[in-house]
Order: sequence, then C-alpha cells, then structure tokens
Amino acid sequence: MSTILAHLLGMDHKGKPHQVDQSMWTNLLASFDDEKFMKEMVNTHAPEEGDVDVQSLFHLVDNTLHGTTAIVDSIVNPTLSSLQGTQGSGRPSFKPLKEGFNPPLAAINEVGCQLTCKALDTKNVRQTLVSLFHELSSYSWVNKALITLSSLAVFYGDFWLLARVEPSDKLAESMAILKGLPAITKPTDPQKIQVFGVLSEMIETTLNMTQCNVDFEHDSKDVPELSTMIDVASSVYQIIISVLACSIQFTSLISMVDEFACLRKVNMIHHSIKRHYEDFLQKKREIKEYQRLQRLFNAPTDNVELINALFYIKDDPQPLFLGSKKTKDKVESLWRKNVLLLISDLKLTSHDLSILVKIYNERKFHEERYKIVWVPIIEQDGEEVIEQFQNLQLQMPWYSVHSLKLINRVAIRIIKENMIRVWGWDAFPFTGAVATDIWKRPGISWFELLATDFIFPKIQEDIKAEKYIFLYGAEEPKVIQEIEESLKKMIDDGFSIIAFNVTKSQLFWTRLESCMPSKLQTRADLHESLMQDILRLYTNFKKDGGFAVLTKGSRVVINESHVHITRVLMQYETWKKLVNVNGKTFDMVFREQFDRVYILPRCHHFYIPNMVGYIPDEVKFPVCPRMMNNIVKFECCHGAH
Repeated sequence: MSTILAHLLGMDHKGKPHQVDQSMWTNLLASFDDEKFMKEMVNTHAPEEGDVDVQSLFHLVDNTLHGTTAIVDSIVNPTLSSLQGTQGSGRPSFKPLKEGFNPPLAAINEVGCQLTCKALDTKNVRQTLVSLFHELSSYSWVNKALITLSSLAVFYGDFWLLARVEPSDKLAESMAILKGLPAITKPTDPQKIQVFGVLSEMIETTLNMTQCNVDFEHDSKDVPELSTMIDVASSVYQIIISVLACSIQFTSLISMVDEFACLRKVNMIHHSIKRHYEDFLQKKREIKEYQRLQRLFNAPTDNVELINALFYIKDDPQPLFLGSKKTKDKVESLWRKNVLLLISDLKLTSHDLSILVKIYNERKFHEERYKIVWVPIIEQDGEEVIEQFQNLQLQMPWYSVHSLKLINRVAIRIIKENMIRVWGWDAFPFTGAVATDIWKRPGISWFELLATDFIFPKIQEDIKAEKYIFLYGAEEPKVIQEIEESLKKMIDDGFSIIAFNVTKSQLFWTRLESCMPSKLQTRADLHESLMQDILRLYTNFKKDGGFAVLTKGSRVVINESHVHITRVLMQYETWKKLVNVNGKTFDMVFREQFDRVYILPRCHHFYIPNMVGYIPDEVKFPVCPRMMNNIVKFECCHGAH
C-alpha cells in the first residue's frame, strides 16, 4: 500500500519525490529517431484474430482526454476559460459510445502500470518501451496506440476529474489530497502551471496523431492501393513514445529542464503524420473521382457531360477558348457536335499538328459539324510555362482550355485513346464505324502498326528488306542484360539482327495502348490472330514483366514472354551450329528451340486495359481450342510501368 501511495503522491518507493534527470529525457527524445531500435520494436508485432473495435475504443479515449484537457485549460487559463464559458463554447463535445462495447481492460491496466510506475522506477526508457511493445504484440498497430493512450487517459482523467468535485464531498476531497491535486490546482510556483499547460497541449497533439492513424485505417479500406501511404507501424511507435513522455512528465509532477523539448518533437511528428494523412485523402479523392469519371466515360449521356468532366466548371463556367475568334465559350456550345479531343503537352509534334491542320481545313470537317478541343497535359508550372501555353494556343484556330488551372487532372488519366496517332487522316470522321472498317482492311500487320519510323527511325526499310528484327522489354535490368549479351554473340557471329529495347520507350507503349482500345472498341473478334498477338504482347509484359518479339521483315516468328525467350537465348551456343543445316534458316532454328523449352502453363491470362470501355464475353485461347474464362482481376504494380 505504501508503494501505491508513494506513486500517487509523485514519490518513489523510498518516499522521495520522483526526479527525472536530463539524461532520461535525452534518451527518450533520441528514441524517436532511432531506426534500428524502432525496427526491433516493429518486429514484435504478432497480431491475433478477434482484435478490439478501433472506432469504439477511440471514442472512449477521445471523450476522456478532450474532457480532461478542458479541465486543465480552466486551471492553466482561468480567464480565457471563463470567457469561453460565458460565450457558450468552452464545453467539449463528446462522441457517442457504442452500447455493449468492452474495452481490453487487462491490457490497459498493465500498460498503465508500465507508464506510471515502472518507467520512473527503472529510469530506462528503452526497457520500458520493450515491455510495452511485448505487452501489446498481439494487437493491431492502431490498437497498440489506442490501448497505450487509453492507459494515459485513465489515470490522467481520473486525476483531473477530482478537480471538479464540490467542497462538501469529503471523500473526493481526501482522494484529491492523496493524489496531490491541491498542489497542482493551487500552485505557488507559476512555472508548474506552465508545465501542465505544455503537457495538456502535448497530450492533445498525441491524440490528434492517433486520430490520423485511426481515420487512415478506416478510410483506406476501400482504396487498398493507398494502404501504404502512411507508415502506420512507424507512426504508432512514435505515438507510444509520445504517450510515455506525457506519462513521465505528469507522474513526476516537476518542471523539465526544457519543458518544450518533447512538445516540439511531438508537434513535428504530428505535422508529418497529418501531412501524410492529408496526402492520402487527396489521393483517395482522386481515385473516387477517377472511378466516377471512368463510369461516365464508358457510358456518357452526351458529349457535353463528358467534356464538362474534363474541366473544373465550378471555377469557370466558360472554360473554353476559341482561337479563331479569340473569345471564351461554354462547353454547351459543343452540344450535338462531333468533338475531337487533342491531348498533348507543350511539345506538340509537327507531325501531329500537321495532321490536325489538314483535318481542320477540310471542308467536310466543318460540314459534318466537327470540332477540335485541345486539352494540354503539363506537369510544370510557372510564368514561362504559361507563356508557352498561350503562344501555342494562339496558333490554333480550334477550341482549347482557357486556363491550365481549369483542367481536371483526374479526367486526363482516363483519356488513353487517340486514333490520330494510330491512323492519322484515314480515321476521319473518327467514328466507331470508320474504326471498324480500317481495322478490317486486308494486309494490316500489327507489328508494322507498332514498329513505325516515328518510333524506330528507318525500321520500315529494315522490314521491307526482310531483316531479322528483335524487339524486347523487361522490368528487371538483369533480364535486359542477359538478352543483350546473347544478341551481341549472335551479331558477332554474323547474324544480321536489328534489336530495339522498348522498356523505356514511352512512344512505343503509348502507341500500343492506343491500338488496343481502338481495336477492342470495334467489338473485335478476339479469335483472330491480329487481336490475340496484340493482347499477347501486352500480357507478357504485364504478367511476366517482360516480352520479346522476333520477326523476319513483317512476319512474326516469336511473340512470347521473356521467361521462355531468355532460355532459348542462353542456349545459343548449343543450337547455333544447326543454322543453315538441311536448309534451316536462323528463324526456323530459333523457333524449333523455343518449342522445345516452352512449357504450356496450366492457366493462361490475357490482360485487357480497363480504359477500353468494352470487355469481350469470351476469348479463344490461341494454343488450345478452348474458350477462356472471363474474370475480373485487380492488381497493384507498385509503381511499375
């Protein structure tokens, strides 16, 4: 009993006042940034099933600490508190509690003992933190923070609740004296008032840090792709240290050497967590907007609704600028018009611009009620960028966005199809019927469509000369190295091979991703080889992280995953002697070797970009005669291409 009373009175087990030396605070502050120690604590995490209801526990903690800090504020700033009470704004608002919720009392009590008793007895911050993290190992990260903060809330709230009792309540008065409350509420030392003001602010900041993590856990459930935007484990580690700092300062009942040191550190951490949480909310809003616009783009009611989605109409009801008249205009002016969207940066190529000018000057273009709207995609900002935009805008007789600030960045992400890049003037008047017709023209080669001189200078000459052409791309540098080392050996041995690494060729991927929607939106027959070859190339990169295409001129010899192609390349020394034997050419031998190493997978997948607006009901597998199952798949590529 004497030990308990000693702690209640702010004394150690010998009856002397607790003293917290500067070294203890120094070690505590150093723990915030000790990444090695933090990793050790994070590794204790071993969550079990049936965790605590986060929202219910947070409401209890929030009510307790907000109510308590209001009492402290009335003591630290009695004049301000009196003024707020007169104006009716001094009473804290409480969150509704869930009926029947049972908090983890055993864990809260044990952690409370660690915070109030053992921390000051041992004076070893790390030993206390090790004990806390092991005690909390079975709980989720957010619940670790909440249970620790609950422990502080229990004894902190219980202590200050006695400050509100009536003088006639002798039991409460006796308990208040035992807890040293009169010495706090009626101190002779003004510095002690300042200490509790600092402590109250630090507790409120720690509560706000915890709320960021609670809200993040709740808000990120429907956007799993953003679930790593906040390092919750690191945040909880710092929250627990912050709670320990608050507990030590409160239990010691003394002024720190520098009472603002911990507050400054906790404020810095709070600002960092809050900034990450605000970034997360912004990303989540973008994802929700993306999903909304994607539904709209796939099934628009009219072109006005769709084009309005490209701009922040609320900021300016006239977002368009008509170059020929030098006037602003509403999107509604495009109603019942056939609108061609031009999506580009400020480096609009002369090739694209010349096609546009030719299209725009055609009499048929205006007779058929066609309009062009330029929507620039610009990452930079500043006066120089604005000047470049305005100069280019004045050279265009068609519509453009009036101001760069009006462009809905989320909407731009959805705009993937650009038939001009694929077909040029042949695509006019840019309707589904025309797209269907041109894709059905005889002699269309998907390889020639992708491998243009615009992307690979003079490649058309190589195609006409029927040279061997090797296109490849892979995410792993090791794979690229293996491919290129093998190709070098082949070329050194006299085989004429033109090789292109398209891994980082944005033009190539833009063209591929333009061809796919253009083809798929014609309700293409996916049984035909042209469509399956395009999908195969895209899938090999998306699924296996790399692909390779070998052609002789425009004739495709191999279009497969790098997994199988690299096996053939690595075995080059064993099969090169077979070339030109019994009339077998290089490509024939290459194909034979591939057939030997290729293993038919148990399941095969085709990846279809989600921006195409059309998903086929059935697809025939190109290797066997069966039809493929249609499933929906969600994936995260962790920032890969």
